[in-house]
Amino acid sequence: MNNAQIEIQQLVQRAKREHRCFTATTRATHQTLLRLTNRDIFVSPYLNLFYPKEEWQVMPYCQQHLYILRGLQKIHAWVAAGMSAIEVHGMPHPWSQHDGLITIASKWASSNPYGGKRYATPSDAPPNSFVPGSPPAILTPVRGSKQPLRRLFITNDETVTVSGIRTTSLFRTVFDAVMLGTFDSALECVNHVLRTGISKQDLRIYCAQLHANPRRMDCILKYATPLAENGGESMVLAAIIREGFAIPELQHEFTNFENPSAPLRSDFYWKTTDGRIIVLEFDGLGKYSNPSMTRRAEEENITRQARRDKMLFDQGVSEIIHCFSEDIYRPDRLVRKLVAARVPRLRHARELPF
Repeated sequence: MNNAQIEIQQLVQRAKREHRCFTATTRATHQTLLRLTNRDIFVSPYLNLFYPKEEWQVMPYCQQHLYILRGLQKIHAWVAAGMSAIEVHGMPHPWSQHDGLITIASKWASSNPYGGKRYATPSDAPPNSFVPGSPPAILTPVRGSKQPLRRLFITNDETVTVSGIRTTSLFRTVFDAVMLGTFDSALECVNHVLRTGISKQDLRIYCAQLHANPRRMDCILKYATPLAENGGESMVLAAIIREGFAIPELQHEFTNFENPSAPLRSDFYWKTTDGRIIVLEFDGLGKYSNPSMTRRAEEENITRQARRDKMLFDQGVSEIIHCFSEDIYRPDRLVRKLVAARVPRLRHARELPF
């Protein structure tokens, strides 16, 4: 074993302990790593960063993003921002937001030295690269760049360290999630932070200090609620709002006849003007078709759900809609279920500034 191989062994061990990618320290080591990468022993997920391929392939994407960030911050004084900051703070987000880019904060509105270009106005930018109302100077990398870096113009923010990574503050990260995301992803993110104890007023005060266009944040705060207990419920709520259905009450309580001290709570509840009560239950990944369940466990689950439904019907519920994760990713399926249950709906979809 030569010196380069010994050094690589040490670099790998240190990187694993610190949960990050690593860089070569000498030219010889770098050349050896490139050869090992060509032989599929290592991967290079970012320019000059390496990690053992076998372990990298089974690592969740979000974890890979954090490993790249930690590796980059060993050699650059960068601060994670935008989507990268959302990952660092552990905020929920849809898979569609994983665009393969590392986003960092920049205090200068200058051209991107890493292969990108600054777009200061919508007319300068190519389609879909400029978000109305977003902070100015979004630096977008050239397609196919070996250094997929996006710079976000941010000033006067307090840098914090989370899980060993320098990142924008929680409030700034929430602001960017709203300004740069979709309505669904923004609502999911804000619902999450409201559940942690941050108030809507806290977010309003912070956004007012930035003197940014308030339309997006005002819209999200109008509909956001800490009562959406997980990302799935937030996504269902977003679809209900977006498609123009009546805003439901969340976590409405019903009597639990089997255990009165633990009331039943419906995920979504409507009481219509004609006296009907409609309940929607978000059941996640299809409770009755989980391949990991034994037949007995599946039968018990179905029986338990049937008992719960009966208790709701006995308390005046007219219709129960069971919604699964598949319905979130196919909104037309959820809309059909809501229409079939005759959930009140506006004549036109709501106009949302997203």
